[in-house]
Amino acid sequence: MNIRKNSAKSTLIQIVIFLIAIAVLILINKNAIANLYTSGEISKTGMIINAIIIGLFLLGMLRIVTVLFRYISEHQILLKLVELLKENAANPSARIGENSLAAQRYKAVSWVSKQGAPINQAAMAASTNATENSRLTVIRFVHSTLILAGVFGTVVSLSMALIGAAGLLNSPEGVKEMGTIISSMSSALSSTVTAIVCFFIFAYFYLRLNDSRIQLLSSLEDVTSLYLLPKITHTEDAMVGQVTELTKALNSAADKLLVVEQTFIAAGDKLQNAVNDLQGQVSNSSLEEIKDLIRKGFHLSEPEYDVIEQVKNSVSSGTDMGEKNDAPVITRTVMK
Repeated sequence: MNIRKNSAKSTLIQIVIFLIAIAVLILINKNAIANLYTSGEISKTGMIINAIIIGLFLLGMLRIVTVLFRYISEHQILLKLVELLKENAANPSARIGENSLAAQRYKAVSWVSKQGAPINQAAMAASTNATENSRLTVIRFVHSTLILAGVFGTVVSLSMALIGAAGLLNSPEGVKEMGTIISSMSSALSSTVTAIVCFFIFAYFYLRLNDSRIQLLSSLEDVTSLYLLPKITHTEDAMVGQVTELTKALNSAADKLLVVEQTFIAAGDKLQNAVNDLQGQVSNSSLEEIKDLIRKGFHLSEPEYDVIEQVKNSVSSGTDMGEKNDAPVITRTVMK
């Protein structure tokens, strides 16, 4: 499946190459072609039949070119719709052609989804195919009648030749009837050759047009299945899939929360160890320094220094029991 593939563009390129090749051949063999169609050997009836055949061929080719340009535009709109759906754009049908196949399909799917009814994609595909077939009426008419026009010209020319032959038999002077027979046979040959050549060329491009139409409709159904229905509709299977994805996401989030929790626990343990180390350093070294400073500052004697020891012991016991670290109040002792 490749929705970006577009055979309509390559068909148009082939038509351009064909027209260039025909123009070159006509320029090279212009004398022979002029002698075949403009000489007096072809009757006026043959010229009219050849003109009708060529006119049908040109009408059909013009219609094929018009439809191919439309298919190219539809394909570009379809790709634009895919990009808008990937970007989760709001109301993407308003940003593309309202009469395009992509916009009509988007509106149909959205309408059915809003009504809460199941979407029958097969019925939509059949309706779209029937609509597109109705646009090719002129092309199918030309394809069916082009070869018949050549057969009609051959039959008419041969009939005229038979009439001339009958007049030749009934008239002793048959120069005029002989000319009628020759011109009628030439008309039959020219109309047959013209119809066959035009039909071969037209049949090839008609088949290429059908390939482009089938490819466009297939791309439309692929976009409907892969992008439209999952974005717009909410079936039981789609909801089950969404619940499954949500469960997976929740499990992943829970695993991440467990990792974060373990990280916080480890950080708390490290913080507690740091606090304990700090308390140990303060209770051992800092209190010793404070004790010496107080003793020296207040000129305390050794018996009076025992009071500081009691205060130290009370502070240490209060720290071990989990009490708050309040600053100890030291009662100043009056020096003797």
